[in-house]
Formats: sequence, structure tokens, C-alpha cells
Amino acid sequence: MSNGTERDEVLEGMIAKLNQGEEREYFVGIVGYFIEGVPYSASGLTVDSTATLDIHLTEKGFSCTAFFPPNVLQPGTVQKNGIIKKEFLGKVVEIVKVQLDVRAEDIFAINEFVGGTQVPLYSDPEILSSRSTKFIAEMQDWFNQPRS
Repeated sequence: MSNGTERDEVLEGMIAKLNQGEEREYFVGIVGYFIEGVPYSASGLTVDSTATLDIHLTEKGFSCTAFFPPNVLQPGTVQKNGIIKKEFLGKVVEIVKVQLDVRAEDIFAINEFVGGTQVPLYSDPEILSSRSTKFIAEMQDWFNQPRS
């Protein structure tokens, strides 16, 4: 079974390679992440030098600047950060620039795309089963708290 040390080493290596400007693309399997402090359940996150800017390690995992369509975000986040219109593949799309945080304990896999194939660098399926329910409970608690 994989442990936190292996996960942390792979995570550090991934972030170091991206910060050195290497053209790399990863898929990080996660049970959830936080956008501007708001928890969102998720199954994964594509991590590369264009989708996840300013990526860096944090005490609890990693953080980066990311972009999401406004319809998947909390209305308060969209209102606070604003909508950016970008041309993408000949179409104008709306995106919102956000701060995204991932806790290492919520990562169950890290794969690197090499020549169109995902190469597993780290995997711990037990995290998927043990953290999924806990993350959803944390998310429900967060949404049930009164906001000022």
C-alpha cells in the first residue's frame, strides 16, 4: 500500500517539474478541492503549466490559480472574482480565475500523461474509499454553517 511519504515525494516532483517550465501534464485523482475556501467534491484535476498557474506546495497539500466556467462555481465566487471572456478554439468562452487548494490527504492518484498515455506515479485506492465520505460530510457541514 502507498503511504503519505510516497505521495508527498511524487507531489513535490510534479510541482518542481511544472515550476521549472517543463511541458508536463498530470491527472491528480482527488475526492475534492477548495475553490476560494469553498469545498467542492471532485474526482480529479488536470494539472499543467497552462491550466494551473502559480502551483506551489502548502502545509496541507498544494495551491494554484485555476480557471472554471462560472456555472460550476458558487455565485459569490463569480461575483467576487468576475468573469473573463477568452477566445478558445475559435469560440468566446467565459471563465473565472480562482484560487484552488488541494489537501494531500484527499489525493488518491497522480498520473502523468506521456505520449497520450496516463502513466501511474502514485495510487492509493484506499484513500478514495476512506476520504470520499469524510469529504462529503465536511462539505455538507461547510454549507450548513451560517454565513455573514
